[in-house]
Amino acid sequence: MLKLYFLTAFRSLLRSRGYSLLNVLGLGLGITCSILLFLVIQYELSYDAFHSKGDRIYRLNIDAHYADGVFQTTSIHFPATNALRNNNPGFENITQIYSEADGQITIPGNGNSVPRHFRNPGQLAFVEPEFFEIFSFSTGGQDLRPYMREPNNVVLTNSMAELFFPEDDEVIGKVISYNNKLTLKVAAVIPDFPVTTDFPFAMLVSYPTLHSFINFDLSSWHTLLSNHTAFALLPEKAAVEATEKQANDIIQSLIPDKRTARELINLQPLQDIHFNPAYGNYSQRTISKEVIWSMALIGLLLLVTACINFVNLATALAVRRAKEIGIRKVMGSNQLQLMLQFLGETLLITLAATLVSIILVELALPYLNQLLGLKIAFSFIQNPQLLLFVTLQVLLVSLFAGLYPAFLLARFQPIAALRSRMSVQEVGGLSLRRSLVVLQFTICQVLIICTLVVNEQMQYLRNKDLGFDKDAVVTVPLPRENSEKIEALRDEILKNPALNGLTFGSAPPSSEITRLSAFRFGNPENIIPFQAHMKSADEHYLELFDIKLITGRMFRADGFEKDSVMQVLINETMRRKLDIQQPEEAIGKSIYLNGGRQKATIVGVVEDFHQNSLRFPIDPVIFYSSGGDNFFMMAKIDMRQAEDALAHLEQVWQKAYPEAVFHYEFIDDTLDRFYRDESRQSTLFKIFSFIAIFIGCLGLYGLIAFMATQRTKEIGIRKVMGASVFQITVLFSREFVKLVLIAFVLAAPIAWYLMSEWLQDFTYRISIGYIPFLMAGAATLIIALITMSTQAVRAAIANPVLSLKAE
Repeated sequence: MLKLYFLTAFRSLLRSRGYSLLNVLGLGLGITCSILLFLVIQYELSYDAFHSKGDRIYRLNIDAHYADGVFQTTSIHFPATNALRNNNPGFENITQIYSEADGQITIPGNGNSVPRHFRNPGQLAFVEPEFFEIFSFSTGGQDLRPYMREPNNVVLTNSMAELFFPEDDEVIGKVISYNNKLTLKVAAVIPDFPVTTDFPFAMLVSYPTLHSFINFDLSSWHTLLSNHTAFALLPEKAAVEATEKQANDIIQSLIPDKRTARELINLQPLQDIHFNPAYGNYSQRTISKEVIWSMALIGLLLLVTACINFVNLATALAVRRAKEIGIRKVMGSNQLQLMLQFLGETLLITLAATLVSIILVELALPYLNQLLGLKIAFSFIQNPQLLLFVTLQVLLVSLFAGLYPAFLLARFQPIAALRSRMSVQEVGGLSLRRSLVVLQFTICQVLIICTLVVNEQMQYLRNKDLGFDKDAVVTVPLPRENSEKIEALRDEILKNPALNGLTFGSAPPSSEITRLSAFRFGNPENIIPFQAHMKSADEHYLELFDIKLITGRMFRADGFEKDSVMQVLINETMRRKLDIQQPEEAIGKSIYLNGGRQKATIVGVVEDFHQNSLRFPIDPVIFYSSGGDNFFMMAKIDMRQAEDALAHLEQVWQKAYPEAVFHYEFIDDTLDRFYRDESRQSTLFKIFSFIAIFIGCLGLYGLIAFMATQRTKEIGIRKVMGASVFQITVLFSREFVKLVLIAFVLAAPIAWYLMSEWLQDFTYRISIGYIPFLMAGAATLIIALITMSTQAVRAAIANPVLSLKAE
């Protein structure tokens, strides 16, 4: 019996090839988008979900509470981990990590080979033995804890071992050098960490090695570095808030001096780290839960749009099948049998569409991975959840798209059906089809408006004046040790006419690298209730970046007055927050750095500039001069001679640092990373908007084609009576134009609300004007008119004699 249902359904679909093709194509696109978005969502939600104790792991963030707000950081004081370990507030275990993302690995040469250098091959982390007790990263069955207790040991992942020693069968015991400072012995090789982790470490160094690597006092409570974090494992069913309070009581009792802010530990669940942009993570990539649910909603809406096509076409096509249904009823078929018959047809179309979508997913997934920076694999065998999702989707789409048309067709009265007295208006009612078309184009226009607003905001972010000149500037990271060596070669660098300027500093004006510091103003005891960005710079910094000096002067080359008092510059935001009324009044005022121990004099005030993404407001800035903190060389080049300029820079670099790898980046590329996620969202919106419009137009095309067929005789009579092609085309298009306009009226407030909420994440943002709405409405109307006109004109130019013969 089931075989007969499907055989009959297959024959029926073959008789209506155009109808079947439109539905397969429309549903196929909708299913393709839903599968792709499911894979993305599944990938994002799987981050660090593999840790067996993941629901009990918490990161110890610091929230610094100032009078004007809260500064949040993933960092923790260096002595804090051992203090909490020794004065346990209720942790089952605790560990700390210090990571380095920017470094050079050198493989020493021997008699038969020269040294080999690798720039940023992967992230390196200094970890304690407890790291392997808390987290569930695979160690290949090895106990790595003894290696992490001894200094100068490193554990490599398989990919790093193959990169560094491609021809060696035995890697254990080999030696590598990190940043020409640490000599590390390979103690073990372990499997690569999963791609879905926010701990993308490729090299694990024993934590005691850190003492010989960084210049900070690891017993000091004054230093907070963003790449130093701690993680705690809580007991089963632990009271998190009570444990957090107890940890804070311990820390507050141990901090030796009065702070400008109340620094409190905030226990952040491991499962929240990937989805909370307020703190960030080691992978430098977060995605909010709101964005994930937005993607799920978009996938659902695209699928609903495709199903609407099916319902519209199926109910309109019902008139053609009236006699078939009447005969089946006369021959004894009941309503349930007819419904099963038509649901079988829907299932066949859905299965065909799913097969098409699987091919499209295979083709599209590499491009999606490249666009979003992901590593998603498409495999039903390795991903049974995907197979379950596709199976459920086939069943639900078949029911959603096919149930109403099946019910509608199955309840035809046999007498009326056999007499062909069924009209389009009687089959499902025009009101249903109108409502579905309105819903379909409402979805389309919401997506288009959102796309235009996101694109406009992205253009605003890229084109806004940041307060400094970023064009044609390259940044070259300097080795942390002996960074002043390249300064001695300044004149040699500038001999090349392709180089228009050179400066050294801790970072470009706007950078992902930030150093916040508390300070005192007026006298060493006057604690200020906010922090300032500390930027090391030389005397050429302002000139190269064209940062305007409002009053005062740039500090001297050594950065000090004759009496060894440091010279500093501040920005306008700093001046206002210090309640200094006029820029001139700031000159000569005293600032005390390093906990009040270092006196500095303000010698100049500069205009405000953006130090970070335009999501955030402009912060107070203190410029100072310190060769030891100059981590970057920044050069302005003539883009017409860019190749020559970069080659010259590399040549001079190799002269100063023969053991280092030359690496550069344009500031424009650095700034683009601020808005990487927004740029990807903008591209996705564009793609999905196009797909939604295309699916909607497929439905309109099929619906107009069917209506033209049903009104063949009417068209013939109108032409005989003198109607022009234009008049007949308008007759067909008028009703659908009204529906598209109604959809616009519904879409506009929805899109305005969604985009208003999205823009709240940006301190600097556009005002939502009427242009995106008019453009979306006009574009949708024009596309719909073109789609409708192609079929309407074809019907209008048909020979009226042939039309009048049609019955």
